[in-house]
Amino acid sequence: MQKLYFILVIVLVITACSKNDDDAVVKAPVLSVTPNLTASYFHNGEGPLPEVQWNGDRGKFGLENKIQGLSIDSETGQLSWDPSLPIGVHTVILFAYNEAGKDLASLTINNPFQGTFRGTYQPSTSLSNILYRTMEINFNIDRTLSGYTQSELDDGTLLGPYYFSGNYVLLDTKMEGTFEYEDGESTYPFDADLDQQGKLTGHYPTEFLTVAFELNVLIQQ
Repeated sequence: MQKLYFILVIVLVITACSKNDDDAVVKAPVLSVTPNLTASYFHNGEGPLPEVQWNGDRGKFGLENKIQGLSIDSETGQLSWDPSLPIGVHTVILFAYNEAGKDLASLTINNPFQGTFRGTYQPSTSLSNILYRTMEINFNIDRTLSGYTQSELDDGTLLGPYYFSGNYVLLDTKMEGTFEYEDGESTYPFDADLDQQGKLTGHYPTEFLTVAFELNVLIQQ
């Protein structure tokens, strides 16, 4: 009799445990993200980790929309981007999912154009005794710019630097703007093209000749 009673108790305990397990219902996760992120032009970057309530079953992450240069870690949900991320404001929709379903959240990544570009310039006609010519332009987010040109003769004499300021407008890969030199009398309109490798090539006319330039973005370490 005691043995039968003991068996009944064990059965009841097992039944109760099974019932509690059945009651532990797995639900879809609840996802929360930082709504606005800012990238630095032509730099690698990453966003903060999202917050997730997994509700009984830890799952993974993914992206609803694809953006060039942007990726997500499927285990942690961290967003990262490389220099090919296009300029502009991007809306990103990511999700967390488990066996019960998924939850979506959206955020924006602003990748404004800015940075320092350095390279060479070449007038359409020039002196033969110039060894090299340097041009540098710093572009600001507010569409203003500043920079200088400088050249060196074959005897080591430096001409310049000649400083200028100005403004610019960038539409897709096309740039237009003006250079105004410090003498206050020399103002030149320019046109340029920006490629995905961070190279800016353009030209501007002066009173007697046309100047072409080829610059590359400087990556600050």
